Amino acid sequence: MAAGIDDYRRRCWDAALHAYGTSHIFQRRAARLKSRTDMLTWVGLAVPLLIGALVGTFGQNEHWSVVLTVGAVVAAVQLAMSLWSLVKRWPEELAYSSSSATANETLASRFTALGEDPPGHQALRTQFEKLTVEDTARRDRDNEKGVTEKERRMGMRAALRKYQRQCAACHQVPITMEPSDCAVCGQF
Repeated sequence: MAAGIDDYRRRCWDAALHAYGTSHIFQRRAARLKSRTDMLTWVGLAVPLLIGALVGTFGQNEHWSVVLTVGAVVAAVQLAMSLWSLVKRWPEELAYSSSSATANETLASRFTALGEDPPGHQALRTQFEKLTVEDTARRDRDNEKGVTEKERRMGMRAALRKYQRQCAACHQVPITMEPSDCAVCGQF
């Protein structure tokens, strides 16, 4: 039996919900990675510049040994963290997360638009199938990035909140991003 317009509209809304939730996950990842890389960059520049400015301004004396020692320790920690960020590929992960967040947000918007104002049955089916192919390809790439169950629950809560839908488990429509005890839209 062929799916009707209402069935395709429901499927559009479901796909929009999942794409938006994934977008939220990668937005959060991108924000976290950006703040970490910004902090590393700032410390990497600020510590040597500050020490150089202090020594250049006030000259060397015996009191600077403590400042230089603290600065050297901070610089060593920063160097170790920079190395760790390269090993864990933070710059690449930041770029991927930003790109994925944008792509998933676009998919969610396109599914939403299709669900809100569907064209005729045949055009709806064709557009839905095209979007589904794009969505599947994006999901396959996103799944390679190790999305955790905790992140999935957070994404689900964000999507349920945006689209004002009830959670299938707790039957609540989230109004905040505060985690609940629900195993589907909470516990993150």
